[in-house]
Amino acid sequence: MIDSKGRNLAMTFPSFLNGRCGFWVVKPLCVVFLFLLASCADEILPDRGEPSQSTISTPRAAQTVVQPRPTPQSPAYRYQSGVPRPQDQQVQAQAKATPVQAGARIALLLPLSGRQGPLGQAMANAAQMAVFDMGVTGFELMPRDTKGTPQGAVKAAQEAISSGAQLIIGPLFAADVAAVKPVVINTPINMLALSTDMSLGENGAYMMGFAPAPQVERVVSYALSRGLTSFAAIVPINPYGDLVGKAFREAVQRGGGTIVAFERGERTTEILAQKDRIQALFLPLGGTALRNVVTALSDGGMVPGTVQILGTGLWDEPNVAQGLPLLVGGWYAAPEPELRTRFVSGYESSFGQAAPRLATLAYDATAMAAVLARNGMGYSRPSLTLSSGFAGVDGVFRLLPTGQIERALAVNELDETGSHVVDPSPQNFRR
Repeated sequence: MIDSKGRNLAMTFPSFLNGRCGFWVVKPLCVVFLFLLASCADEILPDRGEPSQSTISTPRAAQTVVQPRPTPQSPAYRYQSGVPRPQDQQVQAQAKATPVQAGARIALLLPLSGRQGPLGQAMANAAQMAVFDMGVTGFELMPRDTKGTPQGAVKAAQEAISSGAQLIIGPLFAADVAAVKPVVINTPINMLALSTDMSLGENGAYMMGFAPAPQVERVVSYALSRGLTSFAAIVPINPYGDLVGKAFREAVQRGGGTIVAFERGERTTEILAQKDRIQALFLPLGGTALRNVVTALSDGGMVPGTVQILGTGLWDEPNVAQGLPLLVGGWYAAPEPELRTRFVSGYESSFGQAAPRLATLAYDATAMAAVLARNGMGYSRPSLTLSSGFAGVDGVFRLLPTGQIERALAVNELDETGSHVVDPSPQNFRR
């Protein structure tokens, strides 16, 4: 494969065994379609001088939306193709029935202006980064501004379809996805929405976001496996709280545990009254709410190390436990951080600013599209829902025919400066 500077980036398989990995189509038994390496320049084969044919297409009104990637400072991401697994040959034969035409055109629907413009711009940057990293030829990324509104998202989707888009990545917000679905779902074009609202998923409209319920199930299951059976929770008073609260109750019940206290909002009275009976306390909170609750629990006599604190991906931010001793040692389920750390470093090097957490969604969706294009598999529903799945900077994932996403999550443990993995994520999916 050739990068944007004409360098041959074909790599050798032993590099993967050294622990460097990135975006590939998942293969158990160490058979890998594609993988990413963030270093080892000594393994690059001699230059062949072949230029990349990938392009970033921007509408006239948004010529400055996607910035050129500064290649001298860019990390050297590298990939290698492999051989399809025998178990996937039938699926791939179906997928190839509608191959990508020469010059794949991928629409990217993001809020590139308005209040959420900076976030949309960052996600567009990440998508562009994936195009450069993959180096696939004949691949055109077409950003379209949703303006952060359902009406803007519908107009952007209509423009993308009329411009010949073969796949739509986005929109980002649930209301925008709900508005765009009727426009897209009855066409041959499929959509990789970046929303976390799994209720919007259906065959042809796939949600790429971080679903909360599997995070709850993973961390509760891990706690049960460690012998913890007596649980409590404080969940927020909002739809997210309703969702994670329901998932928590079901996961504890399914695992044979007991819930001895359950509070909403930032109330701690019942929790403190039962603190001597609680082995694991679930706090699916973030930001100020998390700090307020943890401080109240500490002031009420809950001692660090006496109760195992559990959380969700809301904790997947730097310095969550800083100044909060009760949180140190807390467990939460999220993608393993190593690959994302490399992505963040590459993003900062390329664009001179920090990457928001959601930027990886745009990167992985775009890289997935590039993987399928390079393998000539098209963007049909069988292609997008390969049972072997894909892997990217947010770990191994696969899209389900129901429109939801299944992710292989690790259990991470908070420390004073960040977090570390205590139970690694699976490297492939069981059939």
